[in-house]
Formats: sequence, C-alpha cells, structure tokens
Amino acid sequence: MVDGLFWEDIELTEEDEEEVIRKTAEVIHRFGLDAAAILMIESIKPLAYIGGQIGRFLISPFLPAISEDLGRKGDIFLRVFEKRENVEKLLKLLEEMAGEEEGKPLETSENGGEEHRKRGWRRLIPFL
Repeated sequence: MVDGLFWEDIELTEEDEEEVIRKTAEVIHRFGLDAAAILMIESIKPLAYIGGQIGRFLISPFLPAISEDLGRKGDIFLRVFEKRENVEKLLKLLEEMAGEEEGKPLETSENGGEEHRKRGWRRLIPFL
C-alpha cells in the first residue's frame, strides 16, 4: 500500500483545529447563512462522529482524484469536525459573529429611511 495515501500521518495541533473552525465560520458568515447553519449544526451535533466516519468512508476516497490538496484539506476538515467539542466551538463562533452583525448600525437609503443590509444571496437580487 502507498504510504500516506489517506494522510493518516497528519498531526493536527490545537492551533490547526482553531484555524479550520475559524475559516469555516467566516465562510458561513460571509454568505449570510449563520441562522441556517446554527439550526442545522445543532440538530446533527449528536451524530458528528458518525458523520465524520461516514464522510471518510464515502467522500475521502474521491477527493484525491479531484486534487491532492483538496483530498488533504477534506481529510483535515473531517477530522476536525468529528470531535464534538470542535462542533461546539464552531457554534459559539457563529453565534458571536451573528451577534456582532446585529449590533452594527443599519444603512440609510437615499430617501432618508433605514434599510436592512442585504446579506448572502439576497444581495445579488435587486428587488428583494
């Protein structure tokens, strides 16, 4: 068997895990999916370990075929989020980011009224 095919030799430090959690939260927040992600993650949190193992079994063999870098990053992602405490850290970070966004002042329109800031896919549609 080829050494390092499924990157079993990768050691993740606490800082690496924190960086993966932070980047994941930033992507979710950038697309405006905070509430949806929190709801989904809270509902599947008890199955985090099982989901990580299923992902390793079903998804990991195909990721290196797309790109070796994607295969490595996918394996790291699955390793990080199969731990329940990392799922909790992601939830707390998403809740903090959503709370900070609520505290920002609203933008004002040309007619003097306040508008809600468009986030996520809604910013691409002018009439919403």
